[in-house]
Amino acid sequence: MIPTSPRPTASLVNTSSRGAPSLTRWRASLLAAGLAVSCGLSLAGGCHHEPPPVAPGEPIAAEPEVTLGSMDNECDALIAAMAAYKACPNLEDDDRWGIDAWTENAQQDFAAGRKSKPDPNAQRAIAAACHKAIASVNAANERCHAGPRPKP
Repeated sequence: MIPTSPRPTASLVNTSSRGAPSLTRWRASLLAAGLAVSCGLSLAGGCHHEPPPVAPGEPIAAEPEVTLGSMDNECDALIAAMAAYKACPNLEDDDRWGIDAWTENAQQDFAAGRKSKPDPNAQRAIAAACHKAIASVNAANERCHAGPRPKP
């Protein structure tokens, strides 16, 4: 008998139990190659350079300088703003009690601040804080006059 060498495609062809050729190894190797190519492409697509930085826009203007009154005037105006807020007809009794407590606390703090005679920079900082608080109290007063608070 003459020895024969296996056919080159024999490693890719399996025979089924019935003896018919099957291409499972070939399909598996083709699938593996396809996965390797697709993974390679997805990884290559994942590598990218950072986009160029965004050009700066127009500069934002600073808020205009606020004209502040003296520390005493600004803080007295805050007490007056709280009194106006307390007069809102849509406030509940608990809110009025809270405003009374805030007003009393602010009056005590302002009296202590006047006794300590702070330097001009500190007085300006206190006046600025009172000025900001006036804006907050006025916004709360405006909201109050829009109607009663919604019930939860």
